[in-house]
Amino acid sequence: MSRITVDEDACLRDGACVDVCPARAIALNDDGLPEDVPESGCILCGHCVAVCPSLALHHGGLPEDAFLPAQNTWPAPAAMDAFLKERRSVREFTSEPVARETMLALLDIARRAPTASNTQKLYWIVVTGREQVHAIAQKIVEGGMHPKLVAQWNAGYDFALRGAPSLVVACAPADYAWGTEDGAIALTYLELAAEARGIGVCWAGYLIRIAATYEPLQKALAVPAGYVVRGGLMLGEGTHAYGRVPSRKPLSVQWN
Repeated sequence: MSRITVDEDACLRDGACVDVCPARAIALNDDGLPEDVPESGCILCGHCVAVCPSLALHHGGLPEDAFLPAQNTWPAPAAMDAFLKERRSVREFTSEPVARETMLALLDIARRAPTASNTQKLYWIVVTGREQVHAIAQKIVEGGMHPKLVAQWNAGYDFALRGAPSLVVACAPADYAWGTEDGAIALTYLELAAEARGIGVCWAGYLIRIAATYEPLQKALAVPAGYVVRGGLMLGEGTHAYGRVPSRKPLSVQWN
């Protein structure tokens, strides 16, 4: 059965759907109309449907109502550059967790991030509330930290998750080779979407490292069987505003 159907009257026969197909799963027939390539590996990316200017192409594996209209408007480069340069890793939070509807909106952005061959294998865990996040931080500390850091924890300083009121964790199947990359890209999408909403964010590096080997932390997070943690972010309302952008090391680049 053909995966795609084409409105022959609407089709412009411009071959755009063929050009953008990463799996070469579509070709033009003798009439200039797109058709399936037998035994090809369609990855359900939706590019063929999304690029069609006349809405003539439909894909049986991709519901029409799941497509969103493209805005085709972007922030001016100067505004985007400033946004990216001015983002900060926030480590001081109020006690108010990120509202569930806001978190769902952020996760919806994150699930649209690119994944290897459009596999979309990520699984998300959200921890809400300062007490609940603190309990996860306790497991991080128990998982093996430098004595100086343990001393900070015992003195009341949460170096692990910074007293954040919300935590989001990206997981992937343990046997999936691209889980680390997919998780990092998706979490970056989520981070920037959160920043745009005025939500403070910081990468949970200690959690990522300890969760790789420490089973009690995996159990505390309720990581599903067969999955591993591939990344995490602390989130919440920051308690401070920043008036300047710090410097960075000089650019290190090689031109070939």
